[in-house]
Amino acid sequence: MPRITLKIIEKIYDISKQVYFSELSFSQGVDYLVNTYDMNKNSMADYIYAFKHLMDGEEYTRTISYDGTKFYLENILKDFGIDRFNKALTSVRLHISYYESLQNITMKKQRKLLEELEQIKANNIVYPDEISSNEVEKILEGTKKQVLVNIYERDTKARQACLDEFGYTCKICSFDFEKKYGKLGREFIHVHHLIPLSEIKGEYVVNPIKDLIPVCPNCHAMLHRKVPAYKPEYIKKIINN
Repeated sequence: MPRITLKIIEKIYDISKQVYFSELSFSQGVDYLVNTYDMNKNSMADYIYAFKHLMDGEEYTRTISYDGTKFYLENILKDFGIDRFNKALTSVRLHISYYESLQNITMKKQRKLLEELEQIKANNIVYPDEISSNEVEKILEGTKKQVLVNIYERDTKARQACLDEFGYTCKICSFDFEKKYGKLGREFIHVHHLIPLSEIKGEYVVNPIKDLIPVCPNCHAMLHRKVPAYKPEYIKKIINN
């Protein structure tokens, strides 16, 4: 049987999504992968099975490769957002505990992968448009680079330009951190990108006044409850109603 390459893993991921959302049956997905890539039937079933459990945050007992696990986690974050990503991390933790207890080993690479992805989450990369900056002039943003997921370089000038214009009050719910928390909350706010950089796929000139708005973390999280993100007007309407 041929080796399961990254290119094949990409297709397995696509088929697994179709099975998960009932666009294909489990057996149809497995048969397609087996017939198209001359793959082992049990291996293909394991990958589709693992994807379902990752999406639902459940323990899975069938093992897939490190590369497959890494690709699944990265792309679940990119395609489905932080809630599904958190479930997928939980699922991998459960799998590691299960497999280590079964085999009396330590899955060092998988544990390291979890640490790296947790760090990405801690650094707010889960909000792809949250940026930091200090100046007001023409800004080029969007040069793609690879970390663990594809993120987009942001010039550090945009954030301050936006905040100089709008201040540090949430443009959706009007929450002011300094008024609520005093000195601790001074000059704290998220900045939301109205056009997600991940959709632009290239370099462009960002207008800090037209393209960015300050939002509190709660409203920011609600904006990203779906992909693509909700419009600020939609969240504001919910609050006002």
